[in-house]
Amino acid sequence: VTPMQGFTRFAGTMEFSGINDTIRKERVEAIARAAKSYYPEIEISMEDKANAKSGLRPVSPDGLPYIGRSKAYSNLVYATGHAMMGWSLGPATGKLVSEIIDNKKTAMDIAPFNPDRKF
Repeated sequence: VTPMQGFTRFAGTMEFSGINDTIRKERVEAIARAAKSYYPEIEISMEDKANAKSGLRPVSPDGLPYIGRSKAYSNLVYATGHAMMGWSLGPATGKLVSEIIDNKKTAMDIAPFNPDRKF
């Protein structure tokens, strides 16, 4: 449940199915039922459910983000694949990226986040 400007967002499903923006009605209904169980007075209209949106959240196969320099391009630094933790990890990732760009020792070992790791 996220209060937004002028409305409240109810969300909470994740699907691992490649790049697509398909809205599955049964998932929208499940979210609406869950919202109603916490907020019995709420009425989510059919129109609101029909207007449900999706957002893509890039994630790596091992669930760890990609953070580090590209081997192919000297002026490219990766900071992606945070899945649903992007906003939470953003400040720490920003610190690491600034250290990488400045050629400083990073505040932590970033080997697990190597963009060229193999799966």
